[in-house]
Amino acid sequence: MNKQRRGEATKERVLEEACMVFAEKGYRDATHAEICRRAGTNQAAVNYYFSSKDGLYTAVFEHLSQQVERLYPLDGGLPEAASPEKRLHALIRALLGRMFDPVRLGVLHRIRMAEMFDPSGVLDEALARWLARDREHIQGVLGELLGPQAARRDIEWCELSVVSQCLICAPGPPGKGPRDIFRLETSELDRLMEHIFTFSLAGIKAIRRKNSPKAGRSRQ
Repeated sequence: MNKQRRGEATKERVLEEACMVFAEKGYRDATHAEICRRAGTNQAAVNYYFSSKDGLYTAVFEHLSQQVERLYPLDGGLPEAASPEKRLHALIRALLGRMFDPVRLGVLHRIRMAEMFDPSGVLDEALARWLARDREHIQGVLGELLGPQAARRDIEWCELSVVSQCLICAPGPPGKGPRDIFRLETSELDRLMEHIFTFSLAGIKAIRRKNSPKAGRSRQ
């Protein structure tokens, strides 16, 4: 293995171990020493490859975010010409998939929860970019389903309704979270997905009918 390949392998090990340490200990309590000890390299590797602890933390988030996009893309891999109904179905499947994959995505869930309740400030821009990108896609799908007459607030509230049904399935403390209250099991994931899709599509269609010019005339 030449020097460049060894360097890439070391950088990858530091990044992977940093994912685990940040998830376990949080940003503030994670140290260069522990990350590099687990990676089997010296502490200078963090600054050499990532410039700083902040740089490493940001790289960890970007790495995990890319993994999410690769495993559960919101468009489901559908072509742009796919119907908005199919795109809504793919969107819900992706959001639920992200919630029900603790083995591969548990590290990201723990980091995001830590940033929610004890924000470091380091990931503010990265989190905002990710949220904006996801919301643009979600609102695009809902805008098509609601039609050109839909008000911005209608789109936002439909987004709130659809996303909330999926986010309630996020991992929580054992025995205390919504998953336990509603007995949400991975074995029923497909049935849950179809329920949320059917429920959401019916609500979206009802709002579209209410906002249609024809419905407006009938109320006059």
